[in-house]
Amino acid sequence: MLKFLRRNIKEKSDEELVQLYQQAGDLEVLGTLYERYVELVYGVSLKFFKEKTKAEDAVMAVFETLVEKVRTQEIRQVRPWLHVVAKNHCLMQLRKKNHTVSYDEMTPAAQAELVHSAGVLHPVDVFEEDGHQLVLKKCIEALPAQQKHCVEQFYYEDKSYKEIADLTGDALGLVRSNIQNGRRNLRICMEKSGVTALDQ
Repeated sequence: MLKFLRRNIKEKSDEELVQLYQQAGDLEVLGTLYERYVELVYGVSLKFFKEKTKAEDAVMAVFETLVEKVRTQEIRQVRPWLHVVAKNHCLMQLRKKNHTVSYDEMTPAAQAELVHSAGVLHPVDVFEEDGHQLVLKKCIEALPAQQKHCVEQFYYEDKSYKEIADLTGDALGLVRSNIQNGRRNLRICMEKSGVTALDQ
């Protein structure tokens, strides 16, 4: 039966591979799925660590976390979900080992994450990884226009405060305020919907 399930696994969709792995726990299936997004994870890791060796280590570490995560979490779309997982892994490593990475060496996005999350994953990442994407999307749509734009640019497009300011023509302080207020409003909206983000 297992041989039949594994037949032509490279031709299966992401969703089919997730379902197959959740059913059988076959690491070959998980490896096939991960192989499609190794470059994505490596790119995210390299952006944060700025070192090929550390980025390569992160690629392996993220795969190890997927052994359990893919089996236990609801995954609607693999690419954005895995992007969040990789990003969170890098941020957690930087928080744990920030004495080896100077603040100035971090990307603007990583700096902002560290400053404003105070060691806690921001609500966008937490809610997405916990499988609450639909509620989160509704809450994002309900944000005031400026907050919505800044939140989407910062959390989904990985743009820095300065990049957003350059795109919008707004002052850096206003961009920062829009992101902070947007994040707070998202958390409030999600909690009103019965979803609470737990500290990681």
